[in-house]
Amino acid sequence: MKRVSVLMPLAIASLLAIASLLAIAKPTFSAPIVRQLSEAQAQGLTGGGAQISVWPGSGTNLDFTRTGEVIQRVWLDDPSRLTLDFDGNLCGQGDSGNCDGAGASVIHLRRVTGIHFENLPETASTLLTVVTDSTEGRKVYQFQVNYGSGDPQYATVAIAPNITPQFSTIVTTSGRAVSLANVERGLNSAIASQLIPSDSPVIPKVQDFLARVRNGSAPQAAADAAGMPLAVVSRLAEMGLPAMAHPALTPPASLEVTTP
Repeated sequence: MKRVSVLMPLAIASLLAIASLLAIAKPTFSAPIVRQLSEAQAQGLTGGGAQISVWPGSGTNLDFTRTGEVIQRVWLDDPSRLTLDFDGNLCGQGDSGNCDGAGASVIHLRRVTGIHFENLPETASTLLTVVTDSTEGRKVYQFQVNYGSGDPQYATVAIAPNITPQFSTIVTTSGRAVSLANVERGLNSAIASQLIPSDSPVIPKVQDFLARVRNGSAPQAAADAAGMPLAVVSRLAEMGLPAMAHPALTPPASLEVTTP
């Protein structure tokens, strides 16, 4: 008999940890849940951009009130499954005619069915682009909008101002100090390799964690507030390390097989 060891890749180990989170993370909330995204992430400057989801019967709000920005323009590339509403006139439209004074700072996205546009393809997800006016000038935000199923994971995505983080590193379960950029790279890698579905509740939880740490929260407090174990963040951070820096893994005995 020839004994063969089947080594478990780091990505698979990460998937097992994430699967455990999904098994216990089924939402039971009766009041709106707010998720945070940093300005930098929502602008695509860090973390490969932002993803949000909209569920049937439960709209999703994009809230720019924390940044003090006024919405100028909004483009939705596939309008066949979503409608948009605002809490005021878009900057430059309506009676004001300019960006001074009151304007829209919240976008409400709602799922709809039965709308078809000739010569416009209907897609599995779509891009929402938001142009805002701020004291620093115009800003452009991009959101990949996914169509969620089952219970909603949140009702509002709040865009949080960028601040210098007090905690720029976290310590993984293996004792390695890693940066928030490693967490972002690991999350993007898991999504790209389909270890995490694009509409997984893990994604907004990780984005919420990153925003909270960048806004000054300690990593453990940020993980608790985001509703996810810090161990999952640790796994994603290790996935975001350079290949040569990945710690060696010893596979469980159940993954060892024998062949003749």
